Amino acid sequence: LTYQLVVEINHRRKELADLKVRQAIAHAIDRKFVVDTIFLGYAVASTGPVPKNAPEFYTADVPTYDFDVARANALLDEAGYKAGADGKRFSLKLLPAPYFNETRQFGAYLRQALAAIGIDAELVNNDSAAHQKAVYTEHAFDLAVAPPVFRGDPAISTTILVQSGIPAGVGFSNQGGYVNPALDGIIAKAAETIDTAARTDIYKDFQSQVAADLPLINVAEWGFITVARDTVENVPSNPRWAVSNWSDTALKG
Repeated sequence: LTYQLVVEINHRRKELADLKVRQAIAHAIDRKFVVDTIFLGYAVASTGPVPKNAPEFYTADVPTYDFDVARANALLDEAGYKAGADGKRFSLKLLPAPYFNETRQFGAYLRQALAAIGIDAELVNNDSAAHQKAVYTEHAFDLAVAPPVFRGDPAISTTILVQSGIPAGVGFSNQGGYVNPALDGIIAKAAETIDTAARTDIYKDFQSQVAADLPLINVAEWGFITVARDTVENVPSNPRWAVSNWSDTALKG
């Protein structure tokens, strides 16, 4: 399983419905810092909704957003959100998912990164149940930090993150009000395409479209690491893990 660190965006908010604002936020995030500092190097920077360790679907041929504070500020100026005398352009609520230390730490980092471009982010820290309700049922957020999981195929747990028409209350889905008929059409076409090569091409287009329009912002991707002596037996007791990346030695016994 590959976990993906993403910034979920509530497109109902006028400022965030502006692509230039979303691009500015993407440029304000230093992915190298996130990987090196928050994940201590045990992650890689993302380019889009499909992780690099899924080579059968992944493409690097997508729009990218280098860390560039000057460019971010210029985009916000172009969008009409000039900084006031206090240096602030507008304020918003930022809800980091409480599931992992990394999601909480990234929330604190993102608040500082946004401050550097004049966006005042109020951190709202909830427990898991309250976070799920606020983001996926009540839509009571502007930005949220989420760790969705890529499960081997974009049709599983990934396209739902950007597809429109998902009922409220469905966790880890597009609850930000983002609607893109062209992207919905790509998702629907992929779902009915059987030919492997054609389906792969569709998903490469999917990645390009998501990276271009930024319904959400993919930041990093990581997996879990287990360290055990090679003499230790029965490290995992749940057979579901037998299909992941546990070693034969760890599983013996």
